Amino acid sequence: MQTGLLNVLVNDRKLHPERMNPTVGRLREVLGAVAPGKAADIFDAHINKTAYQSNGNKFVYLTLAASKNLSVTLTKMLSAKEVKQVISLLQDADVSTKEAIDMHETYKIPVSRLEKDLVFVRADGVWLYDTLGNKYLDMDSNYSATNLGNENKEIALGLFNQASQLIATKEDRVHIPRARFLNEIHSMLPKELTQFYWQNSGGEAVDKSLKIAKAYTKQKGVIALKYGFHGRTHGAVAVTYNPAYRTPFLLDKEDWVYFIEPNDSAAVEKLFKEGKARIIIMELVQSEEAGVRPLDVGFVKKVRQLCDKYNAVMICDEVQTGFGRCAAKPSQWWASQTYGVVPDIMSIGKSFGGGYPVTAVVTKPKISAAMKPGYDGSTFGGNPMAMVAAYIATRQMREKDITANVVARSKQFKDGIENLKKQFPNLIGDIRILGLMIGFELSSKEAVVELQELLKEYNIHSSLSTDNSTDNAVRLLPPLIISAKEVDFTLKGIGQALKRL
Repeated sequence: MQTGLLNVLVNDRKLHPERMNPTVGRLREVLGAVAPGKAADIFDAHINKTAYQSNGNKFVYLTLAASKNLSVTLTKMLSAKEVKQVISLLQDADVSTKEAIDMHETYKIPVSRLEKDLVFVRADGVWLYDTLGNKYLDMDSNYSATNLGNENKEIALGLFNQASQLIATKEDRVHIPRARFLNEIHSMLPKELTQFYWQNSGGEAVDKSLKIAKAYTKQKGVIALKYGFHGRTHGAVAVTYNPAYRTPFLLDKEDWVYFIEPNDSAAVEKLFKEGKARIIIMELVQSEEAGVRPLDVGFVKKVRQLCDKYNAVMICDEVQTGFGRCAAKPSQWWASQTYGVVPDIMSIGKSFGGGYPVTAVVTKPKISAAMKPGYDGSTFGGNPMAMVAAYIATRQMREKDITANVVARSKQFKDGIENLKKQFPNLIGDIRILGLMIGFELSSKEAVVELQELLKEYNIHSSLSTDNSTDNAVRLLPPLIISAKEVDFTLKGIGQALKRL
């Protein structure tokens, strides 16, 4: 026990170069959680402040001698079970919750609302563990980025092996991990979409989709849908409807973007016919800004017909909807397959690498031919590490048959939430579900926030942002590997929370 304690009190950099010795703040936090009646006595009576040291930065640590003394003291004063808990929690994190929050509040540019209610340090499948060892079922999936769960031993090993061999090479250089990936991915895509351009984020993929479409059409006009959301990069923000995203960057009066109401095919044809636009970009399920609203099937198919008629380009932003998220039948990897159309360009990403950052633009050969050397570039796009993660993740998606699980769990969620609506008719309004994109309306935004807070008490984490959404929808995006038992757990927790609302 004493040796185990010393191993977490004095980090071995050869084994864990990513860690440091635990801070004094973390030691206090852990001992306060494991043995609250003894923690103060341990520090006050057995650790003198002269035992503290700093590396010149913000954190304070114990000296080597103090760490050795502490390992002896804890072995004597704590039970074997408590010692194991201390070891486990210190392995999870070497910085206290407060210290981590303080560092973020001090140094992070406030581009987003800081989520500091829970600090997660470890995962097991669909479960997330915080700094004190509490676990929560994930209903967020990092905006659909961790569809295979929040830890992945096979991807971890693959990344370790690749990092030990070759970490980076620029996008325009041939390398073996990318060849492996291309061999794995092609059968998951519509046969018309064969040309790839790799990126690092969803916004980047949208930006490049727009550039490629403009190079092909020789025209800059783009139709985008009201209530759509396409990312945070400059071009992606320009085609995102909410003025709150565009106005601060003077993108609210762009003359090349035409926003139309969702499902208005007449507006699409009018703009095409007038020659104002030959590109349309859309999410087939509007999620971030619209609270999970699938477009009408008839509208999507009409847009495909209009693009063919006017030689226009149909871009489907499948960054969030792709890789099985919206499957209505097994083997439907893309929302566009669920809708029965093939876009000219797809932006794909999020769960592409099982949580590792990798995205891509996929298009047809005739469109990709419009791009010439020098038109664009990406230092890290499709790098060996990203391709290893993407190769392993896409292989796992197929081997696990996650689209079949999506279909089954989607029905389970739909039946369960409809049953809850019968129990709470005054609380639950419209229910909108496609695959495992789940939305249901409550009476107000305040009710949505309150429900999310209550769910934590039932070990469910649902923190998708609601700050800028246009309605009062609860949005759930669980990992696609979620089991029937875990769906039941979620539905039960939602029911209990609704009772308190």
